[in-house]
Amino acid sequence: MGQFSKPWKDLTFKDNFIFCKVMKNEEICKRMLEILLGIEIKKICYIETEKTLENYYDSRGIRLDVYVKDCNRVFDIEIQTGNYSDLLLRSRYYQSASDVENVKRRTKFRNIKETYIVFICEDDPFGMGLPVYTKKNSFAETDALTYDDKSHAVFYNSSAWSKVQDEEVRDVLRFIHESKTTSAFSRLLEENTVRAKSRPEMEDEYMYFMDVLEEEKEEAREAGLSEGIAKGEHKKALETAKELIKEGISLQTIVKCTGLPENEIKNLYD
Repeated sequence: MGQFSKPWKDLTFKDNFIFCKVMKNEEICKRMLEILLGIEIKKICYIETEKTLENYYDSRGIRLDVYVKDCNRVFDIEIQTGNYSDLLLRSRYYQSASDVENVKRRTKFRNIKETYIVFICEDDPFGMGLPVYTKKNSFAETDALTYDDKSHAVFYNSSAWSKVQDEEVRDVLRFIHESKTTSAFSRLLEENTVRAKSRPEMEDEYMYFMDVLEEEKEEAREAGLSEGIAKGEHKKALETAKELIKEGISLQTIVKCTGLPENEIKNLYD
């Protein structure tokens, strides 16, 4: 089920809308990254939810759930409740788009920021039953040489929370999957989830986007119907043109009768 397709009362922390609202809290975001990545973050310098990256006018734009920077690193946290088929390619593209966003004209390559792409999945994205999948860079010919391009991609399977050894990671994944609080941090997540859902303006915003989504779906349905009708009429015109050609009717007359372009009718003669 996609974003803005569930009733407001049924939303939980793992739904994109609520997840982004809660993760706007700098301390919560900072602690979440520290727990999931096992690193220390002294200070978050920048945080934006629903961050849009459109680096070139003709390139595909992306919208990142939670985009974060500290002094030397860039983080993207994505909450994913389905459609896992292209996660590896998405992480690759998110990584490259983030690099383009952060590398300025005179930036030296050695100064490219370390980047983490984190997908928190409701279910198993790769079907191996593991609670976490961490991308590893290496050379095929040898393990003796370190391959470090300062890029990281981590994929969490919250449905396998019970297999996690680290208590803090396990508690976070369990809360995401089952909405059960078993630690101080998961209780903090729950409190902020409840707080976000108790604010009338949040529900109004969510309902607005639901309306927009329905309008877009209706426009798509109407466009598809119109396209189908147009294709049907074109096919009928082609069949008519073929019959008129068989009868020896002139090209100019066929154009007038069918409304087809002259060059398209000429192709039918072959």
